[in-house]
Amino acid sequence: MAPLGLRRGPLARAGVALAAALVLAIGATLVRLAARSGRIDRACWVQGRAARWLLRALRITVRVKGSPRSGPAVVVGNHISFLDVLALSAQQPLRQVAKDEVGSWPLVGGLARCSGSIFLRRDRWSELPAAIDAMAAALRSGAKVQFFPEATTRCGGALDRFHRSLFQAAIDTAVVVAPVTVRYLDATGSPCAAPAFVGDETMLTALRRVLAMRGLTIELRWLPVVPAIAGTGHRATDRARLAERVQRAVADDLGSAVLAGRRSTSAPEAESPAQAELVAHGELVAHGELVAQGELVAPAESSGSGGVPVSGEAPVAQGFGMLPGPRSEPVDGAQRRTVAA
Repeated sequence: MAPLGLRRGPLARAGVALAAALVLAIGATLVRLAARSGRIDRACWVQGRAARWLLRALRITVRVKGSPRSGPAVVVGNHISFLDVLALSAQQPLRQVAKDEVGSWPLVGGLARCSGSIFLRRDRWSELPAAIDAMAAALRSGAKVQFFPEATTRCGGALDRFHRSLFQAAIDTAVVVAPVTVRYLDATGSPCAAPAFVGDETMLTALRRVLAMRGLTIELRWLPVVPAIAGTGHRATDRARLAERVQRAVADDLGSAVLAGRRSTSAPEAESPAQAELVAHGELVAHGELVAQGELVAPAESSGSGGVPVSGEAPVAQGFGMLPGPRSEPVDGAQRRTVAA
């Protein structure tokens, strides 16, 4: 909880909430109107403007270091809060990759569909190739596509290992990956975990904490782009190398360790020829998770990837991740929510 001097009183919270609700209603209407033209790029642009207005209504400052690259790119970064999406959308039009449940959320789901979000069903592994194809099509049209490779939110302090499957879209289209890091600071400039979407709590609970805070700042740092190169001719190896380079860049900028999970030992049967390739590369594993080869590894196997592998620390937040899961598993006594991507 924020110190008393950094918290808003009840009347101030109500005023901010009312202003945000009004901006959200206006923004949603404008996005829907833009979508009726059939131009996803226009709807994405309007959504970005609406995100900017909403952050202002919430009295949240966004501080940006560096600048996003022009042209098509895959945008990835660490994931802390539902506010991450607003902050990134406010910088540039983005086509976002989201779990299928988001499409059914009141208001948010409609906005996501209107702005061309790419949805993945968490219980249908066989839909991953189609999602990668949709991402590739958006990139070829000149769009930027954004996803969170941790596929879950965290309170900070450490990164989950980056899941690699969706990086294939960048390789298939030979675009760059644009890493970005997200930090939250309170009014004193200290790191702040209040906006994190934690455990099994609802978004409303996290929103209440945000409304109670004065002087919240989101800091975005755009890092040098990473070319997506099919250097080995082996899709799984190329994905792994690309994801590890991006993960290392993000971890180094945050000064964070990378959590090491445990590899599953069995894989489900393939449901289609496309899925058979994923099974062959170890990307489909047991317990309903869809992960890339070697993504969940024991600590002893994880040397050489970005950051310093450590065991679980800090509470893990509830994810906006895209792929099968989530499930909780113990990591050296700590609990981690995983949604593989």
